[in-house]
Amino acid sequence: MARPLVRDEEGVSTLVSLIGVLILVIAILAVYFGFIVPKFAGPPLRARSGDDVQVDYVGRFENGLVFDTSLLAVAQDNASNPKAFAFGWHPPWQPLEVKSVGSGEVVKGFDLGIQGLAVGDATTIVVPPDLGYGPADPTKIFVKPLFESVPVHLTMDASDFSATYKAPAVSGANTTDPFWGWPATVGVSGSVVTVTNSPTPGQIVHPYGAWEARVDSIDDGANGGVGTITVHHHLDASSVDRVGFRNGNAVSFTVTAVDLAAGTYSLDYNNPVKGRTLIFEVTMVRISRVA
Repeated sequence: MARPLVRDEEGVSTLVSLIGVLILVIAILAVYFGFIVPKFAGPPLRARSGDDVQVDYVGRFENGLVFDTSLLAVAQDNASNPKAFAFGWHPPWQPLEVKSVGSGEVVKGFDLGIQGLAVGDATTIVVPPDLGYGPADPTKIFVKPLFESVPVHLTMDASDFSATYKAPAVSGANTTDPFWGWPATVGVSGSVVTVTNSPTPGQIVHPYGAWEARVDSIDDGANGGVGTITVHHHLDASSVDRVGFRNGNAVSFTVTAVDLAAGTYSLDYNNPVKGRTLIFEVTMVRISRVA
């Protein structure tokens, strides 16, 4: 007669233990891969044609002078970020918005340079004139002598005198030269008005109110009796891109060259960024893409 089936308690216990170990291993693996192993995200969004972006930037000339920025910290820091004369204070300080990259909203070199950047990426973009603001107009650049000759005696009619000196011509009157700031006397003979400039040798004057110049000498009888005042403009290499003249908020001209050997300096009436290689330090802040 066959033996009745007997429950194998030891086998059941072993099976239960194996199942428990298996569950524990699965739990450990789930925790490891779910929370410990780093997850690899997809590639970052990078700016491309058609995107709307925001970027922070610092714009410099090749000599390192800052002509523009979106960053208040850079605008305030003149020690580490010396400013060009062209630099303007223009709050609020915030990232530059570029609508539809590639559409020509900004100069081509800048537009091309920000393409391919992801948020947080920083780069330096070098923009030559042909990819920037174009060439300078040479007819707007004037080379002048550092030692300038000014007539002692000027002749004009009453209308020109009134337009220049903002007063009627009265013989024997004292006036002030509107450009140089030195004293002068007025003589009237018929329709001819004579102005005699009378600076003092060694006198410091301020052309355009922008820099210092010194009256070096006065020769009343030179140049056929017209006389010559020699004025020495105190400009040097440190003046380049740092000195200029504004008409209201607009830059009228900038000193763009000083050649001590040749005894000349240059006044450039072009927009300060025309004809220049520009260097932009750019950080991508935001990218918006319409699907």
